[in-house]
Amino acid sequence: MKKIMITIFIICVFLIPKQSYALSCVEPSPPDVAYNEYDAVIIGTVQKIKENNGIKMLTIKVDKSFKGVDKKIIEVEEDFTWGESELNSSYLYFLNENGDNWVLSLCSPTTSNIDAADKYLSDKEAIPLSNVIANENEPSDILEEVQVEDEGDTNNEESNSLTIIVLVAIIFILSLFTILIRKRMKK
Repeated sequence: MKKIMITIFIICVFLIPKQSYALSCVEPSPPDVAYNEYDAVIIGTVQKIKENNGIKMLTIKVDKSFKGVDKKIIEVEEDFTWGESELNSSYLYFLNENGDNWVLSLCSPTTSNIDAADKYLSDKEAIPLSNVIANENEPSDILEEVQVEDEGDTNNEESNSLTIIVLVAIIFILSLFTILIRKRMKK
């Protein structure tokens, strides 16, 4: 019986491996230092979120730009797993430019505390914004109320793994219980 339990345990360990992710940054830079490290610094409100192939595309209405952005509406790529931007929320964003796209770095000191801009960026001049949309494929009525697309079950893989782990744990507990009962019956 012990051999069976050990075999089941070993099989479960190898059948349910989960890839781990870690960030290389220890702690984000303070906003006044990060200003020089990033291509764009803005205060913006998330107007739309599109999820596609592990990337969240955020449509952001720029309220104030300190560096790099001169458009009122921009699209920003955010990591699907680590990204924390929420619809209709305002943030102080620190962005990098990747070709024609703006990218929200995982180690960026982006914060929902937009008052930090007053504290750390008060000596920076705001850039005037134009009405041109950064991505010409977006409709001009983007400022209207929008909903999150593809909300679906994004945690389906995680819930399947959790179900398997719970089932293995139950089988393991039942096996231990069976062994204990058999030992007591032999005595």
